[in-house]
Amino acid sequence: MLRVCEEVVAEGRVMCWHLPGGEERRFPLTGDEVALRACFAPFEPLRQFVGILLGARPRGVEVDALSGVSAELARVALALGFEVAVRWPELARVARDAASLRWLGGLLGAASRCLPPLNDADEAALRALLPGLPACVALRSAPAGQASSAAAPLPAEGFGYEAYAFGNRDHALLLAMQERYAAHFAGCGRVLDLGCGTGVFLEVLARQGLAATGVERNAMSARFARSLGHEVVEADALDFLAGQDACWDGVYCSHFIEHLPVQAAELLLRRTAAALRPGGLAVFVFPDPESIRSQLLGFWRDPEHVRFYHPDLVTVMAAACGLVLEYDGQRVPGRRVVPFSLEPPLDGAAPQPVAPAGWRRRLLARLGLATRSELQAERLRVDALEQAVRRLWEVNQTWAWDDNALLCFRKPLPAETGGAG
Repeated sequence: MLRVCEEVVAEGRVMCWHLPGGEERRFPLTGDEVALRACFAPFEPLRQFVGILLGARPRGVEVDALSGVSAELARVALALGFEVAVRWPELARVARDAASLRWLGGLLGAASRCLPPLNDADEAALRALLPGLPACVALRSAPAGQASSAAAPLPAEGFGYEAYAFGNRDHALLLAMQERYAAHFAGCGRVLDLGCGTGVFLEVLARQGLAATGVERNAMSARFARSLGHEVVEADALDFLAGQDACWDGVYCSHFIEHLPVQAAELLLRRTAAALRPGGLAVFVFPDPESIRSQLLGFWRDPEHVRFYHPDLVTVMAAACGLVLEYDGQRVPGRRVVPFSLEPPLDGAAPQPVAPAGWRRRLLARLGLATRSELQAERLRVDALEQAVRRLWEVNQTWAWDDNALLCFRKPLPAETGGAG
């Protein structure tokens, strides 16, 4: 059993992990990290925790003190299929906004069992805020071998995608990266997130008050998303789309198409177009092959990536499916490919300063004065340097391009396609 608890020390609160075999790890907690808010935990403790779960394979996890950090550890352990017992939280730690209550309700509802609180009044008050939560069960009285609500076991050996999904991706960073895409769905009644993963964009949409459903084939990622209180259908995205004709006002497809070969990508676009209602919007986000960072630093970290798709290729494929391009993130002011010379930019291009000659010139130089010709020469040198810096900046802007391509497509209304009504 891996036990997560807290201690109070002179510097504040410390989260303690008591590992199987007697090892202990300790992490200081800030006030924000103690609070049970809708905020993803710091990445480093989570990365270590996933490594322990996948390596030691404890028979279960007991979270004896629920904080913003330990709550996420519990969600990950549940997602990975471990039995997780969660102590009922202190009411004083619970943030009362809708997102935070949804996160807490999702976790307590997904837990293998909830342990009784230290204060009965906390339980009664929290049940008033979140009706329908499961009953608390003392750990020692739980039936032996009781099945977890997170059922599917980890692979016995070898690599599992969960090692990447939970141990190598910073959810807080992913949330910040995707928040800007929510504005495209303003006014949509129903949004479908294809390949929703752990539910990060579902969280973005929920905070904007948009109703959304996720589709995810990976059972572990789907369980994590549900523990945040989101609706997720566990299914293959392409199979799910086959029965969704004209059902959705918006479809979001982020970092999914690069997991598919070309024929499957064409099927994805065709079924997405069919799933949209007339006037509906499809937003595709995927690694930009024109981004140097994406090519060198990001793409091949994911073991399931198949190939890059250029936005121009996706646009042509989408047009064949009847979708009209509304926005292309590559077509923005200032973005262009700049040729550059193989020669150094200042090789003979800037006049070089000349040492003063004659005693009068040397005297003026010691006094910090210069002749008109010297000032003109210095101005030419500064102009050449500035031109070289600007040229280098233009070339290096390719490093500043967004790692992701963004394409927004609209399904035309019948009147726009010549149809009736």
